[in-house]
Order: sequence, then structure tokens, then C-alpha cells
Amino acid sequence: MQDLLDQELDRIDKLPKLGLQWVEYSAYALGVNIAPRKRSSKYCRLTRSVVVIVNLSIIYSLVAFIMENYHVSFETYVEAVLLTFQLSVGVVKMFHFQSFVDSCSQLVYSTEAGEVLKSLGLFDLDLPKKQDLLKSLRLILLNNWLIIDRQVMFFFKIVTMPVLYYTLRPYFQYIFDCYIVKDTCVMTLTYPAIVPYVQLGKYEFPSYVIRFFLLQSGPLWCFFAVFGFNSLFVVLTRYESGLIKVLRFLVQNSTSDLLVPKDQRVKYLRCCVRLFSRIKSHHNQVENVFKYVILVQCCVSSILICMLLYKISTVLEVGWVWMGMIMVYFVTITLEISLYNLSAQKVETQSELLFQDWYNCNWYNESKEFKFMIKMMLLFTRKTFVLSVGGFTNLSHKFLVQVFRLSANFFLLLRNMNNK
Repeated sequence: MQDLLDQELDRIDKLPKLGLQWVEYSAYALGVNIAPRKRSSKYCRLTRSVVVIVNLSIIYSLVAFIMENYHVSFETYVEAVLLTFQLSVGVVKMFHFQSFVDSCSQLVYSTEAGEVLKSLGLFDLDLPKKQDLLKSLRLILLNNWLIIDRQVMFFFKIVTMPVLYYTLRPYFQYIFDCYIVKDTCVMTLTYPAIVPYVQLGKYEFPSYVIRFFLLQSGPLWCFFAVFGFNSLFVVLTRYESGLIKVLRFLVQNSTSDLLVPKDQRVKYLRCCVRLFSRIKSHHNQVENVFKYVILVQCCVSSILICMLLYKISTVLEVGWVWMGMIMVYFVTITLEISLYNLSAQKVETQSELLFQDWYNCNWYNESKEFKFMIKMMLLFTRKTFVLSVGGFTNLSHKFLVQVFRLSANFFLLLRNMNNK
């Protein structure tokens, strides 16, 4: 028979989670099924093949444009360079997460179903106010999911802006040229690229329409890769910080006369130790999946921020027409790299507070076994939960500032080289 906490976790599992749902859809659109209990993986291999072929075709077209205009000026092909990096990172992410698809699906299931908190044995103890304890834990978990949904959907709206811009730009350009300026009525491509084709008499293969919509799909693939996999990190790490909040609440009340009787405190503390072990295992799984792809993301984001700063400087000299679009793109890239650091910093902060909670509970008035477990947990929690960047450094506010500083230095170097 399930205990009260397991029943509550099953009810939370059935609640709609909009943020996680969109993360699953975005990954599935790239052929990576991170929720196999909800949808089939039957056509995922075919989807991945199509996505890879289309993305490589777009990347080839962008590189062809860069090579064609390499000797003109950097301002001419900087947008193509930005899109090439973004699409390339998307393909790398797709292959990376497909190689870790079993770990990802296990983490998503564990997060949504609350497997870390199940079968703790906490509510099998003879506690006087189980309903009050359950209510407090339910409130922490529901508030945590509410925060996750808000953050993920906020990022969804930000990432949608540059996608809409690139998708709608050729149509607005056509209306402006044809009906306002009345100069020419030719539909331009979505962004600067040279798509190869074969001329067969009067016909082109592939046709201009196919080439047009091929490039139109590029921003969508960027959206799925940027939003899907980055938001997955947010969901997993924010959920982990929520688990640490639950553990902190349990530790803080481990010596409470109202919630935990004197004769039940050793067993109660064992449940807390068991929960800590499960959270640590969850943390190690998340780090194993993300630590190398985060390194790639940070390096590419530094380059993209540098190029966007350069693009902004050229727009300031030419005009303010495209400033809105570039600023949206700039905000998207900076928010993309910030999400990793802010979410990881949240986990680290909660783990630091957990160490204080172990020490600040009234353990000195308890039994020898209780004191021994507290001493052991103080040793284990002295090392906080951090998420590494490829094993070189850790994600944090400090690292985020270093990334922005490095991008600014690259921008100044690029600007000085171009002026010479």
C-alpha cells in the first residue's frame, strides 16, 4: 500500500506541466524522444535523418555565401556566420542528447513522477501530524513546478521573437518593395545564403520555392534546439533545487517536538539521509548529461555575443532600422547562456543552505546515533552541489560574468582588427 507522500506525488504527476510539455515536444521535433512513456519512438530515426539533411543543406548554403563575400567586408556576412554557428550547435546538441537519450528519459520520468521522493519510508513512521507535514511538502513541490513553468515559458517567448522575425521578414520585405516603394515585386530569401541548384532549360532544380522554404525552416530548427535542450536543463536543475528545499524543510524539523517525537527522530533522520543520497545521484546524472555540451554552448555563445556586439556597432553607424531585431537576438543569446549559470547557481545556493541546516538543528540534545548521523552529513554536505563546464570550471554567477567579459574582449579585438 502506498504511503501518503507517494499518493500525493502520483496526483502531482497527473497535473499539467506546460513548460515540461513544450520541452518534450521540442526535443521530439528533432527526433529525440525524452518521454517514451507518453509517445512512441517509431519515427524518431527518420525524423533525425531529415533534420540532419535539412540542417546540413542550410549550413552549406550559409558557408557558400560566406565564402562568396569573404573579401567584401565582415559586415556583409556576419549574419550568415551567426546563423551557421547556431545551426551547427543545434546539430551537435541533437546528436549529443540522442546518445544520452536513455539518461534523459530516465531523468524526465524521475522528475515528473517524483521518483526521488517515493518510498522514503517517512510516512511509515509514527508521526503525530502527518497531514501537516504532507501539506508543507505539497506546497513546496507545487510552488517549485509553478516556478519551472514560468521560467520555461518566459524563455519560450524570448526565443520565439527572432524565429518570427526571420520567418516573417521576407513577406514584409515583399510588401514594402511591391506596394510601398513600388520598385520591385520579388520575394527575397529569409536570410543571406546561396542555395545550390541545377538549371535545366527554363526550370531550376530545386525550384526557388523549395529553396525559399528550405531556408524558412532554419529558424525553426534553431528554436527546437535552443529552447528544447536548454529548457530541459532548467527543468532538471530547478527540480533538483526544489528537492533540496524539501530536504532542508525535513532537516529543520528533525528535532521539532510537534512533528517528530523523540523516539522517532533517528528513523526520521535516516529518511533524510536516504533522500540526500538520492538527490546526489540525481545531481550526478544531470552533470553527466550536460557538462560537455555546456562547454560547447559557452564557447559558441561567447563568439555569438562578440559578433552581435560587432553587428550592433555597425548598425549604430548605419541606422536604427535593424536595431530591434539585433537586440532581440542579443537578448536571446545572453539569456541562453545565463539560464545555465543561474539555474546551477540556484542548486549550489540551496546546497550551501542545506549544510547550515544540518548544523543548526538541535542535534546536541539528541542521542548518540542521531549525533553520529549529523556529523557524517556535515562531512558529506561540506562539498556543495556544483555543475561543471566540461570539468574545467563550475557554472555560477562568477563564470557568467567571465563569459561576458571574454566576449567583450573579443569584440574589441575584432573591431580593432577591422579598423586596421
